[in-house]
Parts: sequence; structure tokens; C-alpha cells
Amino acid sequence: MLEGKKTYIVAGMILLSVLVERGLGIDVPGIEVADNWALVVMNALGLGSLRKGIASGLLARIG
Repeated sequence: MLEGKKTYIVAGMILLSVLVERGLGIDVPGIEVADNWALVVMNALGLGSLRKGIASGLLARIG
């Protein structure tokens, strides 16, 4: 059912948690976004990009 979509869901949840914590100022229990929140956003976007690259067979074409 979620074949190939779980990584995107995780990346989206990371982005959503940063948006709620930093953008709206709402404290989410169990999530601590430090002052370097931009790094967390870049990690989430990188996770999604890495998954897209693997899914497209980019690594097979390089090697």
C-alpha cells in the first residue's frame, strides 16, 4: 500500500514538525527543534531527494 512512499511521509512529517514548532510557535510534545532548524529542513529535503534518486535508478547509471 505504501510501497516507495514511506520515506516521503517521514520527510513530510519532519517538515511539518519544524513548521509547527518554529513557524506557528506551537510546542509539540516529544519534538525538540533547536536553533538550527534550517539544518533540519535541509536534512528532510535531502532525504526526499535521495529517495527520488534511488527510485529513478540514478545509482545504477553512475556505477
